[in-house]
Amino acid sequence: MRRWRRWFVCLAYDPWVRLIGVSLSAGLVLFVSACGVSGASEPGIESPTPAATGTTQDANSAKGIKTILNGPRSINKVALTLDADYSPAAATRVETGEYPRQVNSAAIKYLTASDTSATFFVTGMWAQTYQSELTRLAANPRFELANHTFNHDAWTKSCYGLPYIGDSVAKLTSLKRTADIVREATGRSMPYARLPGLCHNRSDERLIADAGMRSVDTDVATSDAFATNPRAVANAMLSEVKPGSILLFHLNGAPNAPVTAEVLKLVVPGLKARGLTPVTLSELLAAR
Repeated sequence: MRRWRRWFVCLAYDPWVRLIGVSLSAGLVLFVSACGVSGASEPGIESPTPAATGTTQDANSAKGIKTILNGPRSINKVALTLDADYSPAAATRVETGEYPRQVNSAAIKYLTASDTSATFFVTGMWAQTYQSELTRLAANPRFELANHTFNHDAWTKSCYGLPYIGDSVAKLTSLKRTADIVREATGRSMPYARLPGLCHNRSDERLIADAGMRSVDTDVATSDAFATNPRAVANAMLSEVKPGSILLFHLNGAPNAPVTAEVLKLVVPGLKARGLTPVTLSELLAAR
């Protein structure tokens, strides 16, 4: 079941991948899980270790080598994270009118109006294409920016049909290019990185650490990807969330994540009703 649930955390712009995701999501939207902890039978992806199944003993080590799945369980805070995916394939579909602009303005508006803190993982292509939105995110003191690679290429050879990025030089270049674009546009640094599809292995985690960032996934199985029923997604997220959790959403809007704003409008007050305060990743991980 875990391997099937992983399909829906990431947005896939290849048509056949999206078709499979949409077909399966109706039955499995409540059972999405993190892409980075699949079985070892898939090339380049490691099986979960005890530290990767919800504890922070190694994930939050001083060296920041291992991927972070959650923050401290001893505090009543959680991190809201939103991935701004963009790829050459998506750009082509936007240019031809097949896709709308890949910005969920309603989600940004809600988070801003409700004074809700969040961390945005942006690809370099998204940052370049939607620079006005990027600068507005950077100007909000409740928001922080993080790295989602340059063009959403996969870091493992098997990752939902996403194009494989290649060697370690290409990987580091992708991270650095995105960081440079964001720094030049906003003056902001990017302390965290999340890889497309959450697909990675231990050497990838070391590369991210070498780039001066910390690798971040999620410990909440449910995602907004391909969802059409916001209440079902919100209820599933709220049933899974714990103190210290990292929740994963998407900032692209239709067609791959059309109900994110509606999900947020249910999840944020639901978290507060449970005594959980949404914060940025930096605030969550700094807490002890």
